[in-house]
Amino acid sequence: MGGLSGYEIAILSDISTIPALLATPGFARTPFQSPGWLDAWFAVFQPSGMDCCVGVIRKAGGGQPLFLLPLVRERCHGMTVLTLPDRGVSDYHSALVSPEFAPDEETMNRLWGALVAMLPAADILSIERVLPEIAAGMRIAHLMRPSRSSAHALPIDADFATLRDRRFDPSTARRLVKNRRKLEHKGRLTFDFITGPEAFADLDSLLDWRRQRFQDVNDDRETAIQRLFYRRLVEEGSLAKVGRLRLDDELLAGCLGLIEGERILVLVLAYNTRFANWAPGLLMVESCIAAAAEMGLAVFDLTIGDESYKEMFGTDSIALRELRQPLTLRGRLALALLDLKPQIKRILERLGLFGLVQRLRGKAAPKS
Repeated sequence: MGGLSGYEIAILSDISTIPALLATPGFARTPFQSPGWLDAWFAVFQPSGMDCCVGVIRKAGGGQPLFLLPLVRERCHGMTVLTLPDRGVSDYHSALVSPEFAPDEETMNRLWGALVAMLPAADILSIERVLPEIAAGMRIAHLMRPSRSSAHALPIDADFATLRDRRFDPSTARRLVKNRRKLEHKGRLTFDFITGPEAFADLDSLLDWRRQRFQDVNDDRETAIQRLFYRRLVEEGSLAKVGRLRLDDELLAGCLGLIEGERILVLVLAYNTRFANWAPGLLMVESCIAAAAEMGLAVFDLTIGDESYKEMFGTDSIALRELRQPLTLRGRLALALLDLKPQIKRILERLGLFGLVQRLRGKAAPKS
């Protein structure tokens, strides 16, 4: 542990103490770093042998932590990468930051440099998909760059009917009214949230539908362990709930909703393809927005991904930030090559060679 500008920095790696440390109340964080999320994450993913540590900044003299950066060490394309707990389930990254942590930029640069110098051996430090207000709170926004990912959130600043009139794409709104009416002629159409073990069957249906939809890119082992993670979250019940759109007793579509404070984050959207003609996924999103407004929530967050349906509901696109910091020469070279990829792609496209290169790499089907 070293002293610096009235602060102390430490790297803690005792996995038996990390979850309790990260559950310390009073820190700004996203729901993906909340105690409930991280408890489930470490319980499910860490037993696979993943190296974990937490970078800690506190006031000198053994004061309470002011800044906690949970990290895991992974192998990726031959590189050793330090990144936040993710494994394909965490849409936003964030350190845990006390409201009392307010160093100026010069001090933060020194603190950050000292913390990075103490990290376990790795090639790259990667902090991805950071909300702008989180980047500012972490005091390292000036070290970050724009991310390729965007978030998509709808402010709930009116009742649902007004929100629909103001924000929804008009043709989409009319289509959903028509589809909802058709389904209501077939039976009782309802939307609700459910949690605990009784939600497992519906959660499994959603995950099965998603697995079928993305079967070409799924990693079966990762899909299986992610299912265990989501089941644990839902079983605990304080953070995650399964949203269900049902026709009588049949599940048409659903999602996993993380409800914390005045915000709901909507993940794992999926629908029953037998009802595809009625756009059940869109009807479920509409129903979920209506439920969020009824609950008095202030933000409906569809998180990352640029799917076109998000624009139909009038969401605001939020530019995210990221930090990819090389820690070795190998890491520096890898990041330099990564930065060149878009330029190489554009050159190949101009030369008409991009499709050929993709086929040679096995990334695209050959032309018939």
